[in-house]
Amino acid sequence: MKLADESVETVIRVLGKCSSELGPVGPWRWQCVVQNGTRLPLAASVEDGFLHVVGRPQASRGDSRLMERALWGNDKLAGGVKFALNPASRGLHLRAEIALVNETQLLDRFHRVLAGFHQGYHWLKSLDFPDRATTLSSARAAAVSIPELLGETRWPCTERGPNDYSVDLGADSAPSARISPNEHGIMFNVEVVQCAPTAEATRQALAIFLLTASGTLRLARAHFVEDGDQQRFGFQVCLPPAPISEELDHALAALSIAYRTCAREANALLDDAVARCYLGVRDFQCTTNPENEKEI
Repeated sequence: MKLADESVETVIRVLGKCSSELGPVGPWRWQCVVQNGTRLPLAASVEDGFLHVVGRPQASRGDSRLMERALWGNDKLAGGVKFALNPASRGLHLRAEIALVNETQLLDRFHRVLAGFHQGYHWLKSLDFPDRATTLSSARAAAVSIPELLGETRWPCTERGPNDYSVDLGADSAPSARISPNEHGIMFNVEVVQCAPTAEATRQALAIFLLTASGTLRLARAHFVEDGDQQRFGFQVCLPPAPISEELDHALAALSIAYRTCAREANALLDDAVARCYLGVRDFQCTTNPENEKEI
């Protein structure tokens, strides 16, 4: 039996254990329904050694300010789940990718992904996203030894501080990826834009651009943080506290690709005129917060 066939059989078993309904819709593609308080219809597919999971809540289309809120909430989603933007429909949806290593690993990761989908469905339907001040605790993952984990990979790390490490991504002009534990596991981050607080057009254009990229980049999800008087836009990959070495390799490779793919265009959007032009091309309008948007 081919390795690909074995992976597909593993995926079918895992989907069957977690779904109340499961049916094929094409080669290596399925529709499933997960029932756990909320009914979640999901699309699943296998491609290039990954399980791709996509959910499209009905109340997912919105304006440019909704895209900002989704970007700010992205790194709060469990299991590496991410909000992404469909460029054709201008609608937000949820997606996640899981590396196929073995059945035990896949079952654990799929349960984590489902937790993130439940969060995301609730936020999209209620429009009650976490605000910019919400942070995650690192208490659950404080005992993780990041150097020991990365010692099994080709990525040497440098200690920056307690539970804070960096890794050279090997991409031209790319900053190092930063790695630290949080309540969801281990977070890998790379910054593509760092700036002083920006105009609304730039923030909204960056949110739309990066959320669109999240829909095409494997594992990497767009995110935004405020750090003192700086705003940082970038990509991250979230892994569980005890990832497998293949997952670590995939995470850092994904960030390297995300930076090379998006950094130049993202920095161009710091120009207000360029940002407004981009919003117009994407059929979005710059939406002004009536309270001058200190916080959403």
